[in-house]
Formats: sequence, structure tokens, C-alpha cells
Amino acid sequence: MPHYPGVRKLGKRWFYRIQHKNRREQHGPFDTAQEAHQNRIDYLKKLKHQHTKPGNITVAQLCVKYLEEHEKVYNKHSTLRKSEGICRNHIIPILGKRRLDDLNPNEMRIFQKHCIQTKTQAVAHNTMIVLKKILNWAVEWELLPSNPIKGRIPPAPVTRHPTIDPEQLKYIMQSIPIREKVVIGLGLFAGLRIGEIFGLAWSDINFQDSTIHLQRQYSSGILSSLKTESSESIIPLWDPLASLLKIWRLQCGSTMWLFKGRTPDFPLRPECWRQLQWSRIKKQFNLPPDLRFHDMRHSFATILLSLGADKGDIQQLMRHKSIKITMDIYRHMLPRHLIRALKFFNELDVKKLENNEDMEG
Repeated sequence: MPHYPGVRKLGKRWFYRIQHKNRREQHGPFDTAQEAHQNRIDYLKKLKHQHTKPGNITVAQLCVKYLEEHEKVYNKHSTLRKSEGICRNHIIPILGKRRLDDLNPNEMRIFQKHCIQTKTQAVAHNTMIVLKKILNWAVEWELLPSNPIKGRIPPAPVTRHPTIDPEQLKYIMQSIPIREKVVIGLGLFAGLRIGEIFGLAWSDINFQDSTIHLQRQYSSGILSSLKTESSESIIPLWDPLASLLKIWRLQCGSTMWLFKGRTPDFPLRPECWRQLQWSRIKKQFNLPPDLRFHDMRHSFATILLSLGADKGDIQQLMRHKSIKITMDIYRHMLPRHLIRALKFFNELDVKKLENNEDMEG
């Protein structure tokens, strides 16, 4: 028979006891011990809700609680920074002093209308998404009976970012210093995110098997695990890119990181490279101002698609969540059928990226 703490039998009926305000209370009777136990749980929840009633906390205090107790514990540092920025810049200035018991569906509709009228579509969408998450946790923590945000949240904008033409990328790759060739090459010919690129150590590069083992990212001075579980994987390394990496290993000045930082323990910050070198490259080659480094990753997939590579192979090379199960199968072995997809890059007739100029210095 299961044991239920705080539940006891008196005669033929069941009762439960609790300690409340320095007094012992007894409640019942109930027909079974399980019924008494469930009523005890429900009563304790009710007391907790009364103790933390909504009027005792503001939206600003709730935001801090959410960031400290949820975002810091369960999410990546980059996600935490985004949520902090949205709370600081968009939620707290308008709703920060409002008490939770002041919030209602009409109040939320007014706030959403304000966001739509005064902010970009992307900011309005992200602000309402974060606010809804925070209020959902307020319900979970029994600070609110229900989430006052009702109805549809403004949709995210459909963003079409530019990609680089193959002929243009050939010219760029032949004209920039070797370090920048490696950085852009890892984005263009391996589809890596910038945090993944600057988090690479030489031990992650297997020249014998021509693979890259992705297992960390570097952002805002913090080394952390990758964006998603499916992001950690072994991906094939295109032969010309492998040749370029071998040359760079002789010149990089570090036996640990592909891109050394100011101290041997940490690599170069991607934010610094993007602000200085990426901005200079875009200006030098007259690239679109809104071209992000992340668009190198999109160019990687776009070129392969245009050359007829299998969509399933491309999805695996991009390591998207939708193929998580497939990626788990190939995580600890060389995905040879993915190498076939990379061979489509040979259609570009790219000249050797390494040249005599690179060997100097």
C-alpha cells in the first residue's frame, strides 16, 4: 500500500494534516487515503497561490525572475541576451511598473497595437513572443490564473537575405588574405555558423578522414555547446577547403584554436572579426549592405540546390532540427553519402584557393 505523507486514518475514514501559520490543521474525512492525499496537494497549492498573489509583483520583477530562473538555467547564452534585450528595451519601459493583477486581455491588445505601430514587424513579433512566454511562466508559478495575452501574435516578417553569385565568390576568395579565406570558406563550403567557426579547435579537424567535428560555439566571449543537439555532428570537409586549412595551420600561430585570440585559452571573438573584417570585405567588393555573414551559410545551400544536389543531403549538411534522427545515426561515423553532395562544388571550377602569396609570411 502506498504511503502518503501527512495522511492518516481515524476509524474507517481518512484525514490529512498540514502545518500552516505555526498551527497544525486537520482536514477530512475522506473515503480513501488517495483522495485525502490529492486534497492535501490541492489545498497546499491554494495556500501557495494566496501567498504569492499577483498584486505583490510587477512586470519588471517578473521579467527578472523569468530571466534568472528560466532563461539562465535552460537556454543558451545568446538566447538569454536576446531575451534580456527585449525585456530591457521593449517590455519594461512600457509595462514594467504594472502589477500583474492590472494585466488583462484588453491591456495586452493595447500593448501589442503599440508595438505594431512603433516598432518594426520583427521587433513587434519577438516582443510579443517573449512576453507571452514570460506570462506563461507566471501561470506556471501560480502568479497568474491565466495568460492575459489572447488571440494572434503579429507574424514574423518574411525576410529574403541576399546570397553571393558563384562567379563573384570566386573573385572574392582569390583576392582576400588567407585568414579571411578560411573564415568565409568555412561558411560558404561547409555551411557553418559564425559562432561554430570561431569555436573550432585544430583537434576538431580530421585531415585523414576529411571531416570536421562540430562540438562547441564561441559567442560574446563564452564557449558553449552548440545551438541544438542536432548541430553537434561530424560533417565532411571539401578537399580544396582542407588544403587551405593545412596552409593556414602553418601560419595561424596557434596549436589549439583555428583563430587565436589575445589569450591562448580563448579564440578570436567572432564579433570583432565581423565588425572589422567582414565590414571591410563588403565595402571592398561592393557587396549588399544587408548581406550578413550568416548568408554565407544560405549561399552554401542555395548553390548546392541550384546544381541539383539532393535536398535530403543538403538538409543534413545544414544540420537542421527536422532531420535530428538522421543526424544521430551519422554522428559517430563518416557520412560518405554526404560527401557526394559536396562534390557538386567541383562544378564551380574554383581555382586553387591557396597561392604563393598565401605561403609568404
